Amino acid sequence: MKPWTLISLFILVHLAALVCYPQTGRMGTTYIYISLLLWSAFSFLICLCVPGTGAAVKAAQYLSFSLACALLTLSFLPQKNRVSALSKIADGKYPDRRSVFIGLLRLGIYCPGLLPTQKEEILP
Repeated sequence: MKPWTLISLFILVHLAALVCYPQTGRMGTTYIYISLLLWSAFSFLICLCVPGTGAAVKAAQYLSFSLACALLTLSFLPQKNRVSALSKIADGKYPDRRSVFIGLLRLGIYCPGLLPTQKEEILP
């Protein structure tokens, strides 16, 4: 396994979590930075200690690493309402188009097609 592949995997997982659940509050960016540091150290450690020879073994390792990263990121990602993103998913509260728009906007991507259309107000 190569550590750069694992690093790109957990960066994608963190970005997806940040885009889908952007209401992180004031500690959200600090959590993302610390989490990225810890996951990168963990990926280097995994690459040194765990041998992977076959393609199926490597695919299973990448899949298990991605699932562990996603579960832990969604469990500990701070939210303004103090309910974890994983609990929101378990309750059936999935991200809507507006929260994805806000998450992309936090990353500097403006995509107005995600916003719902405004109904015209009929005045009497």
